Amino acid sequence: MINKETIEKLNINTKWLTPLNHTLNKYNIKDKKEIAMFLAQTTHESNNYKRLEESFRYTPQRLFDVFKKRVGSLEKAKELCLQGAEAIGNFVYGGRLGNGQNEGYKYRGRGIIQLTGKNNYKNYGKKINADLVNNPDLAKEPNNAIEIALLFWKEKGCGLLARQGDVKGVTKLINGGYNGLEDREERYNNILKILEG
Repeated sequence: MINKETIEKLNINTKWLTPLNHTLNKYNIKDKKEIAMFLAQTTHESNNYKRLEESFRYTPQRLFDVFKKRVGSLEKAKELCLQGAEAIGNFVYGGRLGNGQNEGYKYRGRGIIQLTGKNNYKNYGKKINADLVNNPDLAKEPNNAIEIALLFWKEKGCGLLARQGDVKGVTKLINGGYNGLEDREERYNNILKILEG
């Protein structure tokens, strides 16, 4: 599995080592390509397991670029940015993903896979036996974050494409598009080299 030296080379805090190995073992993930792909995708999503919740600290232009369909115009993005992070979260996620109008910020992306939306918090909370609906921050704790990410990984069917080294295919399954594809590819190649060391 993954050792202390490897996790340090990956620039991930060693507090993640035991949860990673325990959960990879639990889900019988042993293939180096699949482990490298999982690490590449989740480190991209979470900035090496350091950014464990969506902040909504956007410039108006970036907010508009990221949530173009929801925000609609640069003027609206400017207005939202003046109102702050909670207003942005409620606007972009409110009234969808199982959220009430004012629950978007509460159920914003958390963990290493950025779990988003009340429906997902309910669903994964049941699966890992944690009350994520009333305690959304539990999704950021290492054991829970890894378990949620690997459950998501399994449910999306990422394993087969991961074992084939298909970064683009796995990115589509996780992201719904190809955001950050170049970084994900670079991470995958680097991590695979370290694992095969």
